[in-house]
Amino acid sequence: MIEVLFVRHGQPVSRVRNPALAPEGIADARKLATWLRHEQIDAIVASPLARALQTAETLAEGMGRGVDLVLEDLREWDDDISPEDYMALEDMAPDDARLTAVRDGRFEEYVPDLNLPKFRARARSALDQIFDRYESGRVVAVAHGGIINAAVADVLEMPKTFWHNPAYTSVARVQKLDSGVVIVDSINDTAHLRGTVTI
Repeated sequence: MIEVLFVRHGQPVSRVRNPALAPEGIADARKLATWLRHEQIDAIVASPLARALQTAETLAEGMGRGVDLVLEDLREWDDDISPEDYMALEDMAPDDARLTAVRDGRFEEYVPDLNLPKFRARARSALDQIFDRYESGRVVAVAHGGIINAAVADVLEMPKTFWHNPAYTSVARVQKLDSGVVIVDSINDTAHLRGTVTI
C-alpha cells in the first residue's frame, strides 16, 4: 500500500506574485513537522510554487531530511488564468466576490475562468505520478487547496471539482491499496494545530 498525505501549504503573504509564506504559515508548517515526526515518512514532494515549496522545506527541515521531488503537476492554477498578485482569503475585502463565493460554499465560482476538466485531469495526473514513482510507503505531497480539491474529487468520482476550503497545512490522506483500489482515508485534518503528540 502507498499512502499520500496531501498537505495544503501554509498561509502565504498577499499582494505579490508567487508569494512565500507569512510568519503564521511558517509556524504552522513547523507544528505539522513536529506532528509528522511520529510517522514513517518515506518521501516529501512539492509543488514548484514558492508557498508550497517553502512549506515542504520547512516540514523537511523539521524532520531532519530534504525535499525529494518537485512535481510540476502539483502547482495551483496561478499560471492557467490571467497572471495577478496572490491574495489570501484573510486579506480580501469583505465584499470581494471570491470571498463571498467561498463563504457561501460556491467554491467553483472562486476561479470562474479556469478550465475545470483540464485542471482536474492535471490534479489526478499528479496523484498518479506519485503512485507510479513510490509503489509503497507514505509520501507527503505539499500542494494547494485547488489541487487537493480536484484530486480528492476525482478519486471519489464527485461531480464538483472544488467542493471545500482546506485549512492551511491541513492533511488529506489518500491510499492506494495493494489491490489497486484508491480510497480517501481522511480530509482536512488539522490536529497538529490544536494539540501536541505525546509518546
